[in-house]
Amino acid sequence: MAGRTQLVEGMQNILGKQWFIYGGYESRPGHLPYGNYGEIPGESYYADDHRYIEIEKYVVRLVTDHKDFVLEDTIEALFESLEIGFAKITDEYVKTEKVYCQEWEVAVLG
Repeated sequence: MAGRTQLVEGMQNILGKQWFIYGGYESRPGHLPYGNYGEIPGESYYADDHRYIEIEKYVVRLVTDHKDFVLEDTIEALFESLEIGFAKITDEYVKTEKVYCQEWEVAVLG
């Protein structure tokens, strides 16, 4: 299973290095599509007083000007190729921003 670095590199290869970042943008980019990711506090599992495994969880966000099935499939294929567990948690049109937002929760073993 891949780590966070491989996930970020893969997303930057798909969207472009400047269009996929950690955290948020200072203002909405004038370019679509773009994306970002943020960490969800993870869990560690212990055995015999030693950390056995750490699970790092992230929300990966994609913002597009239209429902882009091909791009979504490309991103999900990246998750699968890296053996990263994922679940789509948001798939909606944001009327106030006039964009589509897709979010996935992904789990990376540390």
